[in-house]
Amino acid sequence: MRSALIRLHAAVFLWGFTTGILGRLITLNEGWLVWWRMFITVIILWIIFFLGKKIQKVSAANFIKIASIGTVLSLQWLLFYGSIKYANVSIALTCLATTGLLSALTEPLFFRKPIDTIELLPGTFALAGIAVIYFF
Repeated sequence: MRSALIRLHAAVFLWGFTTGILGRLITLNEGWLVWWRMFITVIILWIIFFLGKKIQKVSAANFIKIASIGTVLSLQWLLFYGSIKYANVSIALTCLATTGLLSALTEPLFFRKPIDTIELLPGTFALAGIAVIYFF
């Protein structure tokens, strides 16, 4: 239990520090920042999968799905780093807390299922927390 708690705190620290603070301190614009971040990630993951002998061929249909997800993810990072560059780190990280609410609202559109109110609850709490922070 203790090691899991330490890992959780390390992950939260790295998430907040590397994405927010370093995103503000790095002088590259958000486009180049996302490009280099994704390029380094692809190289590192390719090396890990190559050394683990887990590289597989991907069908054209799966390639299109993976590329689409990558495009949406890169757009999300582009907008996130843009918000850091044009506003500030605290606003960007606070608004990042609404990701769960956004996914709870958009997931039913893609998977043709009803909106799950249990998934909306944490996002609504995040939205209420943002309202408390910014209106007081």
